[in-house]
Amino acid sequence: MLLAVLTACGSSDFASASQSTTVKPTATATATAKSKAKATATVTAATTSTLGNLPPVLSRSPSPVDAAVITSLGDLPTAFGCPKVPEPIVIPASDAGPAAVVCRGTFADEALFLWFAGDPDAKYLAVQAAMAKARFVHAGRGWVAGGMIDEKMGSVGGEVYKNEAAKK
Repeated sequence: MLLAVLTACGSSDFASASQSTTVKPTATATATAKSKAKATATVTAATTSTLGNLPPVLSRSPSPVDAAVITSLGDLPTAFGCPKVPEPIVIPASDAGPAAVVCRGTFADEALFLWFAGDPDAKYLAVQAAMAKARFVHAGRGWVAGGMIDEKMGSVGGEVYKNEAAKK
């Protein structure tokens, strides 16, 4: 019976055709998209970027984002539970920062900017871009998220980098 349920679900359940042509998710994300994400502590190891120092982490909390499925920018909508309608918006890389995806996932009651942070330099660039674009910045292993409305950004969790902006 489980096999019948699994075969009825297609990859289009989580990513629209046009989104998957713009930013292709990896096979790992597609294969594990139906698994329930477990809350994990997202304490990331102290890393050193060759580009500069990250701002201090103001707080940390567990995150339901399954970092194991995030291997590229295209995996972020699936990891954050973004629906296919409205379709996630891809923001191409520019002088202002690395490429990002904007979507409303299941972990926050607002649209979030999402950046892939695969190594310390990518995380540094993503945190810098998030701080320039969003009021609140959270990060975990492989991802950086920025929001404008909710200081806690729903249940996204992770490391909080720019919480003080909410007080201004």
